[in-house]
Amino acid sequence: MMWDVMKKRLDELPRAQKKVARYMLDNPSESIFMTSQQLGERSKTSEATVIRLAFTLGFRGFPEFKEALQVEAKDQLSTFGRLKKHRLRVHQGNLLADVIGAEMEKAASMLEQTDDSEIRELASRICASQGVYIVGLRSARSLAIYLQYYLSWFLPNVYTPERDYLESYLVSAPRDSLVIGVSFPRYTRATLECIRMASRMGFRTAAITDCKSSPLAEAAEMSVIAPNVHVAHIDSLMIPLAMANAILVEVADQLGPKALKRLDELEHIWADADVYC
Repeated sequence: MMWDVMKKRLDELPRAQKKVARYMLDNPSESIFMTSQQLGERSKTSEATVIRLAFTLGFRGFPEFKEALQVEAKDQLSTFGRLKKHRLRVHQGNLLADVIGAEMEKAASMLEQTDDSEIRELASRICASQGVYIVGLRSARSLAIYLQYYLSWFLPNVYTPERDYLESYLVSAPRDSLVIGVSFPRYTRATLECIRMASRMGFRTAAITDCKSSPLAEAAEMSVIAPNVHVAHIDSLMIPLAMANAILVEVADQLGPKALKRLDELEHIWADADVYC
């Protein structure tokens, strides 16, 4: 976490940069909304010193540095705190434009770092597993159920167990089963515990989460990254849903003729049952 990095490196910073860092650490909720000039004035240094601090800490400039700190602070806010902060913002345009704009901005930064190899690897593990157990709790449960619904078109053993029943599922699960944890800030402790338990029992594990430094990614064998956006008190899953779609498409591509055959069978079943208008 960037705040922790700044704290750990405080003693090695040049004297002027140390003054800026110490001011920011003492006033985190205010400093993340200040300009570089304001920070220089408040810390009794200069705007140039603030910019140099951003470079020292590995950022390309002050805007990137400030954004990283804002995202980190926002991730740790309670739902009450997020809503309160949202109400204090000045909103421009209409409500839908505000929400979609925030998602698009986050998606643009994500696309610069996306690696399709991780999506293909997870899809490959899903296809090769005799059982797939998707653990998503609280708001992330909707994404787990979405994945389970579409994977079940092609795979016979896909489950979304509740936390209290995961042991019951895994004790009789095939040994080459895959357990996928789905969680985003603020991370659900029970989901993390499920991944750790699955690892202890010898199952393969994967995570769908927001960053490589998340506790879920660190506990699982592999992870795919899809950052989420906080819209007031809501944990928006628009980008994670897009990632889920990419995984589902890749699974169907890897299954090849088997997927086409199953879809053809399903279409006949739906037609006979008069499912669609």
